[in-house]
Amino acid sequence: MDQNIIIAVDHSSQAENAVKFYLEKVHRPGNKVVFVHCIELPELSISRARDSHMSSGVLASIWKEEEERIKVLEEKLTPLLKEKQVPGKLRTSSGRPGELICRIAEEERAAMIITGTRGMGKMRKTILGSVSDYLVNHASCPVMVCHDPSDVERNRRVSGEFKRLRRASGESLNSFATNLRQRFSSGSKSRSQSASADKDDARRERENLEVKEDIEEESMTGGLS
Repeated sequence: MDQNIIIAVDHSSQAENAVKFYLEKVHRPGNKVVFVHCIELPELSISRARDSHMSSGVLASIWKEEEERIKVLEEKLTPLLKEKQVPGKLRTSSGRPGELICRIAEEERAAMIITGTRGMGKMRKTILGSVSDYLVNHASCPVMVCHDPSDVERNRRVSGEFKRLRRASGESLNSFATNLRQRFSSGSKSRSQSASADKDDARRERENLEVKEDIEEESMTGGLS
């Protein structure tokens, strides 16, 4: 049964790894590959480019540069398909990568989408999101995400460093808490000792006062007798 397989590509090593993984591990006779490349450039008319302080000459230069990059990408992908005798084509368009890939997948009635990862850090990924996350949550067909081995190793190192810093931070926090408890405990003991001393002084003062009153009472009694 013939099936169309969408493979998202750009100029990264992660995308190249995804293509090789499909050709070596996933491809079946009858499958047709549709490479999708998103041109992440603003779609500006000449008037809008002028409003954005971008001259038409600069805009044309950017598009020309991107066309050359697409040509290089196509020249890289074509030999891979020929080597494996896999039929395929490259579709390019501008827009949001995730939305574009999902739209083309529906147009091609794709059986599967394959994408690589772009190796974003956790913070950047949280702020910007990722194409693979979008595809997993919005595509109308199954999505396979191919992790690049170098990304996996880097993430392990980053995770290990994060755990080390978190452990060191936890130890520092525990040390601070211990010192704080000791200070409060020491302060409580000092206040307790001070309160005890004040009670002793008050008791001695009362005893002295009672003795003085007894002496005065005896003196008055002796005088009357």
